[in-house]
Amino acid sequence: MPIRTAGGKKKAGRTKLFLLLSLIALIIIPLIAYFLLSSGIPSQEARAASEIKKLLAPLNPRELNIVFFTLDTTRADHLACYGYPLIETGNIDRLAAQGFLFKHTTSQAPLTLPSHASIFTGTYPFYHGVRDNGGFYLERDKTTLAKVVQQAGWATSAFIGAFVLDSRWGIDQGFDYYYDHFDFSKYKTISLDSVRRKGGEVVQAFFDWLQENRHKKFFSWIHLYDPHSPYEPPEPFKTRYGNRPGGLYDAEIAYVDSLVGDVVKELEKDGLLKKTLIIIAADHGESLGEHHESGHGFFLYDATQSVPLIIRIPSQGFQGRVVEPQVRNVDIMPSLLELLGLPIPKEVQGRSFLDLMAGRGRGPERLAYSETYYPRYHYGWSELKSLRSSRYKFIQAPSPELYDLVRDPREQDNIYGRNLEEGKVLEREIQDLQRKGSAKGIEDKGPKNLDLDTKEKLMALGYIGGFTSSSKMAKSGTLGDPKDKIILYNKIRQAEGASANREFGDALKLLDEVLVEDPGIMEARHVRATVYLQLDRAEEAVAECREALKVDEEYEAAIFTMARAYKSLKKYDEAIAGYGRIIQLNPRDPGPYVSLGDIYCDIKDFDKAIANLQTAISLDPEHSALAHNLLGSAYLEKNMLEPAEKELTLALQDRPKIPDAHYNLGILYEHTGDVEKAILEYRKEIEIHSGAYPAHFNLALIYAKRGLLREEVAELQEVITANQKFARSYLFLAKAYLDLNENFDEAISLAKKGLELEPEAESAPLGHFVLADIYNRLGRWAEYSAEVEKGRAIEQKLKRGRPQAGTNS
Repeated sequence: MPIRTAGGKKKAGRTKLFLLLSLIALIIIPLIAYFLLSSGIPSQEARAASEIKKLLAPLNPRELNIVFFTLDTTRADHLACYGYPLIETGNIDRLAAQGFLFKHTTSQAPLTLPSHASIFTGTYPFYHGVRDNGGFYLERDKTTLAKVVQQAGWATSAFIGAFVLDSRWGIDQGFDYYYDHFDFSKYKTISLDSVRRKGGEVVQAFFDWLQENRHKKFFSWIHLYDPHSPYEPPEPFKTRYGNRPGGLYDAEIAYVDSLVGDVVKELEKDGLLKKTLIIIAADHGESLGEHHESGHGFFLYDATQSVPLIIRIPSQGFQGRVVEPQVRNVDIMPSLLELLGLPIPKEVQGRSFLDLMAGRGRGPERLAYSETYYPRYHYGWSELKSLRSSRYKFIQAPSPELYDLVRDPREQDNIYGRNLEEGKVLEREIQDLQRKGSAKGIEDKGPKNLDLDTKEKLMALGYIGGFTSSSKMAKSGTLGDPKDKIILYNKIRQAEGASANREFGDALKLLDEVLVEDPGIMEARHVRATVYLQLDRAEEAVAECREALKVDEEYEAAIFTMARAYKSLKKYDEAIAGYGRIIQLNPRDPGPYVSLGDIYCDIKDFDKAIANLQTAISLDPEHSALAHNLLGSAYLEKNMLEPAEKELTLALQDRPKIPDAHYNLGILYEHTGDVEKAILEYRKEIEIHSGAYPAHFNLALIYAKRGLLREEVAELQEVITANQKFARSYLFLAKAYLDLNENFDEAISLAKKGLELEPEAESAPLGHFVLADIYNRLGRWAEYSAEVEKGRAIEQKLKRGRPQAGTNS
């Protein structure tokens, strides 16, 4: 038996006492913490929120109005309140002086839709899944800022300056009223960039809505797209700023500042400004030539990622405050919700910055993540990801980059090779951030599962690439580095501009230079394909699209253009397969359904046309004028006159100048026997579209039936002026001259021209019989007999059902 000394007993006693006290601490400390929290002793975050709310007194945050401006393509360092000396932005400056100016705010993406998705969900692109403009959707299971405030009783409204934020992309969630309503008939080309409206129109739409809702507490988002290229500022801003390099961009910002001032003045009416919180944010900036990038989307340098953020609170006597520590656009949503006393959704990845607004220290540094997948999805090059601290920025690329922002704010000196340790730390932070925060499946943009027969058919037609896709290339690390490709990128953009100006030779020359250096650039192939289509070189367009799809078989733009090319070649099965492929990749896009409806109308399969067009309308009821028009035409072909009239009327309500709708109504009214109404519709079509030769032709037929031969002649001459390949117009004009017993020499020439264009069409016998009649009247008996014989021979062919050429209408 061991011997215990007195000291040993004391030591054992102290050990027992320590264990007992530890046990008590484990039980008591959580109870004390629970008691303190339940007794209302606030946390540091709660104290910060309380301090900011005191500034609002006696206003209740739950009764505030919120006006949320997002200024598209606006650099922080091009506002006067951020120290830029070459511009006057007095209205924004005053709001900054009355509120909080955040000196260092970072955008999560240099593209409009992904960045706005981050702003309004408080989450990163790798969580919300919107990685590019167009083709990506903010899913309905995501919680937006507008949803939260709407559920809390605010009237919500949004006023949008560009199609890139159209409701079809899902960014409209939570808004009672969403002003996107773009009239596509106003635009020469339809694209995410080109369909836009001036800020004055956006602001006026807000004023119209406010007139009916100013008695409610409201949350209104005003999106001003004007600083986005092309820079087309109105006067007097154009003259004031436009005569120096970069001046037109500054002029657009100055114009936007004036619009902000207009909104503030409107809010001052009835004292609304006294209870309205105003936020001014931006989705991204503009490179303006830095790092050889003129615009945005391609790189992640501060020129595009450092954006303004100003929050003006309705507070008596508050002198304004500059918030120095870095914040992120994803922090805006949780900060506003905390200020309003509303719950912050658990999936929000940003962090409230009310503590910074209250001046309560820095806390843990906010590392700012940004990304761009634009180089990858459009060109087959690598995506870029970055992480910015208060001192350093790391850019994850095939050749990594690290910049000391204190010493090198313009990011000119890549020190990654000299400071590997810091670079590796930030790279691991990116990996950890994505691993912990990514939504399941977000990174899996790859080929969809296809059955073997479908896959083989698509490969045979060129819709599935032959060797690899960008998703596979990315895993092997073989994607090009965007900074090594910027010169080629700029040439492609120049080619796009030349093509838009119909300078096709210049465009092709630039694209040839690009593809000699890098034959695998998808966008260069696609742009060249679109040029070939405009030059009626459809076979070459198909070949270019095939090459693009070898790089990325999911490149929807190339698939769509290839299908268009096949349609122009009248290879309808191939075109149908292409549009079907797009539907597999993006079933929510109404475009391929409209195109399929058009094809099925062409091949007279009207039941399939109707089914596809109805699907297109159900997917996008607000932008379905073309689908309604085609659907009306299909119903008309099936002699379903009542639904045809309904669809054509809907098309004209949506787009009053849509081609062919009045023409189709004219046909419809001829079917119902209301010829006067038909004439009126044909005249409307011609008034809107001067080259509407089918309407002229149908008017000519009506006049012929009424014996109005001079009027018939005038209309047929208009047809030939508009379309010199429309054979029947020549034949009918020859017949009209015959009936008038005049211009026989011209009538002979016209009839021969019509027969030359379509020698075996259904109208061809008419041409021969007109010639026979003229030769008979002129006593040219041999020619008379020959033409009669030719006419009868073609009639017999047609009766036997032998194939003949269709019309060129």
